[in-house]
Amino acid sequence: MTDRNLVFEQAYLAGIEDLIAIDRLTARRMIALVNSLARNPEPEGSVHLGGSLVYRLHLGDYRVMYEVAEDTVRVWSLGKVPR
Repeated sequence: MTDRNLVFEQAYLAGIEDLIAIDRLTARRMIALVNSLARNPEPEGSVHLGGSLVYRLHLGDYRVMYEVAEDTVRVWSLGKVPR
């Protein structure tokens, strides 16, 4: 299986910067998880949203939203989930 290209939107990059400032360990785990989407865009725990190409993935209190195309994974956003 070939790796897909990862494309990071500004909202994700801003979210990861905020997370690094708050919790470096969780930020490292999130970066590793997002980078793994290039090889496996549907990891265990990911949720496919309806008939779209959009997925949601949680890591602790944080959620990342991304879109999967044939050769690209576009990571849109990262934010804390209100609980």
